[in-house]
Amino acid sequence: MKPGYVLRRTDWTEFGMKCGILIIGSLLWDDQTEGRKDWRNHSLNVSKAVPVSVPIDYGRISSSRSNTFTMVLRSDGPLGTGILVPCRRDVVTIDDLVAEASALWKAEAPKAKTGALSSSWGSVGVLFRERAMNAGLVESWQAHFKKMGAKSLAVVGSDGSLNIPWPTTEDGASADFDLVLATATVPENVKPSPEAVARAMLCQADGHENYFLNNVLNGIRTAADDEIFTIIERGSPNWISADENRDAIAILKAARSFAK
Repeated sequence: MKPGYVLRRTDWTEFGMKCGILIIGSLLWDDQTEGRKDWRNHSLNVSKAVPVSVPIDYGRISSSRSNTFTMVLRSDGPLGTGILVPCRRDVVTIDDLVAEASALWKAEAPKAKTGALSSSWGSVGVLFRERAMNAGLVESWQAHFKKMGAKSLAVVGSDGSLNIPWPTTEDGASADFDLVLATATVPENVKPSPEAVARAMLCQADGHENYFLNNVLNGIRTAADDEIFTIIERGSPNWISADENRDAIAILKAARSFAK
């Protein structure tokens, strides 16, 4: 860059780095939790979201969802499908990265203090490609993560790194991003079986099957979805035939037929 050159906003596409948010649950479809819809509208380009393969499963009990299970990221294991959503703004500096990470955590935990990145149950983490590493963002992110007192948990390291494989697209190629941000939550000590996940939905009557069904509707899938759904079908809950669930149930049935 020439001396005295001023980096204008219109130059971001040349010098900026493409940042994406990996979403594996309600951040993608929940319009009820404070701030989430606005965050998606203002920070993300949802229309250009891409499905990606990542190791995920229903691994965390949610007390606020009648002890049904919510999704967790794993460092390895059976691959499922998450959604990688581009940020509207490219990342040029560490301040840009911190702003995206902080906004992500605020969408995840609306009552968190501005600028926070983690809590006892979850944390933001980052994956870096070579271009971001060469820009010095790794060291700057590590320093900021530690300065904020964020903790190592689940698949997020003590340096704020996200310890999962780089997401791949449906054709097996590495997703074309320079940075990937995601929130990781602490899983149960013992990985729940598909039967446990299904039984938890069958044993509640407060509509919390919607987490599983909305994930299905939005293309967020695990390797165990078919087994989970088969057990649910056997239990014949009233909600399986509800009009509002028709589309999700149809997707589950079609996927099972295709697998056969």
